Amino acid sequence: MSLQNILNQGICNVKQGDYSAAIANFNQVLNLEPNYVGYYNRGQAYYYLGEYQRALIDFDYALQLNPDFANGYLSRGLLYFDLEAPEEAIADFSQAINLNPELIIAYISRGLSQIYLGEIAAAIADYDRALKIDPQQVQAYNNRGIARCYLGDFSGAIADFDQAIEIDPNFVEAYNNRGNTLLQLGDRIGAMADLKKAANLGPDLAAVYYNRGLVRQMNGDRSGAIADYNQSLDINFTDAETYNNRGNICTLMGDYPAAIENYTEAIKINPKKANAFYNRALAYYYQGDFAKAIADFNRAIIHKPDYAAAYNNRGLAFRVQGNIQKALEDFNQALKQNPQLAEAYVSRGLARADLGDKSGAIKDFNHALELNPNDARTYNNRGFVHYRSGNSSQAIVDFNQALKLNPNLNSAYINRGLARFAIGDKLGALEDVDLALRTA
Repeated sequence: MSLQNILNQGICNVKQGDYSAAIANFNQVLNLEPNYVGYYNRGQAYYYLGEYQRALIDFDYALQLNPDFANGYLSRGLLYFDLEAPEEAIADFSQAINLNPELIIAYISRGLSQIYLGEIAAAIADYDRALKIDPQQVQAYNNRGIARCYLGDFSGAIADFDQAIEIDPNFVEAYNNRGNTLLQLGDRIGAMADLKKAANLGPDLAAVYYNRGLVRQMNGDRSGAIADYNQSLDINFTDAETYNNRGNICTLMGDYPAAIENYTEAIKINPKKANAFYNRALAYYYQGDFAKAIADFNRAIIHKPDYAAAYNNRGLAFRVQGNIQKALEDFNQALKQNPQLAEAYVSRGLARADLGDKSGAIKDFNHALELNPNDARTYNNRGFVHYRSGNSSQAIVDFNQALKLNPNLNSAYINRGLARFAIGDKLGALEDVDLALRTA
């Protein structure tokens, strides 16, 4: 068999997915005559097998033998992209474009690498060039839509996804991306329609089920969301964010052991995932395991030092343990990181009240209500501090407002009853006791 026939057989093996047989054929070719075509094709076979280092060596040899081989730079660039080396990928795609300015896939691939690096304008410019060469290139429209999303240009993104779908009505990625964009715009109905279409067209695309799970979660359909997250993880069991979201639903359902299990899986996949540590800490907190909660809040803060909510909730755990000073330190740090975090003012107000600093507590509750004027519990907390300060009339005003905002807030009835009794309104106090029993 001639060298060309062996080479052709190897290329046929690659097309059939028999990469081991392909490599054996390319080995024969290279033993007979080392050439760039043999190295290139063997590199492709190694690439498809996931043996990236061997593929890289072969692409290097191919390009040494033929420095003007545009497809060699393209393939090596794709390999560098998969190796998360976007700078090297961009250099190779650029060289491929220099050698072949009509190589559309090089523009599209360079655009993806630029998105990875946050160079969104440059990515859009590449997709524009690709579409100038071929106005029917659906992948360029799709990717440009993604880039526009990063810029916050959602209407432009949707226009691109629309165009991709008009050209190819079965383009799954465009339906998925348009659905995700509509979700960001608050159009849950439109998002669900697109994601259902994507799931019908591409039942093996994990991202579709993940995004549809998000919509269902936002719609309060917890069982539907979990089913979608399950489906997503059946396809891609290494997606930390899906485990994290499934854990969040378990937390909302009060199934803390299942939630902890999901967050733990997310952390195994991504040991630096701050929000998974934070969410697991909350689950431990709700279980009453404050030591483990604090340990996880610590880890969340290590990986995200400006995590205001983690400082706030770690402070709450310290407060439950009776360590008010450490709790105050955390509430102060939370407000340093985010001065607009109303919850941290509430938390610090409670801690100050614990220490007998009633004026400081009321000041914090005032700040919290400036940021969130519809928080019934903060009115209730401020009212109780007024009551403990001997200002029962002002306390009743706060309890009234709390109950106006939340007529089912049981503790506000109890507290208002105490305040009414303190000003001599025994009948009103009894009425509040009765209402408290009804809302218990």
